[in-house]
Amino acid sequence: MVTFYKPVKKAVEKKAVKVTCTDLDLQGRGVARTDKYVYFVEGLMPGDTANVLADLVKGKVAEATITKIITPSKDRLEKDCPLIGQCGGCPLEHIPAEQLVDAKVAGIRRLFTKTFGEELSEPSFIHKSSDKNYRRACRFAIRGDHGKLYLGFRQEKSHNLVKVSNCLTLTKRMNDAIKPLNKVINQMEQKGEIGHIELLDSDGLLGILIRITKTLKERDTNLLQEVGKDLNAVISVVEPYKDPMAITKQETTRERIIFGSIDELFIVSHGVKIKCKPSSFVQVNSSVNEKMLDTVLEMVEPSADSRIMDLFCGLGNFAMPIAKSGAKVVGVDIVSKMIEDARNNAKEQGLDNARFEVADLEELFENQSWAKAEYDAVVMDPGRQGAKRASLFLIKKQVKKVVLISCNPLAASRDCQEFIKAGYKINRWGVCDMFPRTSHIEMVILMTKA
Repeated sequence: MVTFYKPVKKAVEKKAVKVTCTDLDLQGRGVARTDKYVYFVEGLMPGDTANVLADLVKGKVAEATITKIITPSKDRLEKDCPLIGQCGGCPLEHIPAEQLVDAKVAGIRRLFTKTFGEELSEPSFIHKSSDKNYRRACRFAIRGDHGKLYLGFRQEKSHNLVKVSNCLTLTKRMNDAIKPLNKVINQMEQKGEIGHIELLDSDGLLGILIRITKTLKERDTNLLQEVGKDLNAVISVVEPYKDPMAITKQETTRERIIFGSIDELFIVSHGVKIKCKPSSFVQVNSSVNEKMLDTVLEMVEPSADSRIMDLFCGLGNFAMPIAKSGAKVVGVDIVSKMIEDARNNAKEQGLDNARFEVADLEELFENQSWAKAEYDAVVMDPGRQGAKRASLFLIKKQVKKVVLISCNPLAASRDCQEFIKAGYKINRWGVCDMFPRTSHIEMVILMTKA
């Protein structure tokens, strides 16, 4: 009979330990050291002395929970929102903004130094904004309480919802919409079929998206249209749909505008008007996005003689301003509806030098005609998983200049490592603090090859 080895789990100490926090890690957790362990503790910040209880121990590293803050840091901020500790939206609100950004930068430098075996230089720029009213897009879940529905945000590390009537990070126009939306969803016949509600505070009107599991009825349409009038908003629904022209009658979903004109919903990226829908993905922090665009354009140095490729382009946040500068641009993304919108926007703006293609950059794409062309520079802004296949593709093409925008420093370090091994060097880098009061950080990295 075969006997399989079963590792014995290390017993976790069930006794609180007094520690003093000295650092923050890249996730915003407090770091404290004793002779026995290095503790990583959520909610702890440098200067805090606290009792902590280990939850998970691996070697000399322990993840722990605060049981009591004995002496708070002199820098610790007071709560400025009644939902702190309930809503998971601002987990690091207790840390001053400058200190938090510095900690994010320090964490990135430690990560990259460990990955490459040599120290990463200081960032050449740090773009940031106010930590209040900076969000121009958000998604609300729907919660039922004593027979009434409310808009809410998820609790941290939970599926439970917290009722929200006002959020410090949202724009005024979005906060003003919460109460009317709470009222109308409770008047709707189909209130039990609403999935969630998304808001987009565009540079035109406010966009409101209702996701619903059945086709919206006329009565509920009329109710939502009245809210659209009151809020001066563009309202759409995403609902089940069967295309009568399709051979197979498989049900899909579609977004349908029920109030307002799509012409009134748009963002302005570096002077270029980009029409969008209430469901469109846009950079949440418009102030930081403009600064990021300035930096990317400076790095790419577009001219009428240059050819630029924008991978994971979305609606064309980078591609459209680059095209406006006169360069020939090819934008590529997997989402066909976004590419269709990007093409329409380029046509409306008279940007004949901008071309947009649909492709899955994690699957075979290298044989497509746009991929075989030569480019002077490439901008790529992948999701959190990174862009390994695209990176290897660019290395093989020996593109001389690559600008990587990444919302995940760990994935960015892996992608950069591929370029470094192929002879590229990090010429400049910096951060864009798109989400103050959180651990999230956006990196912009310029890599060049001689």
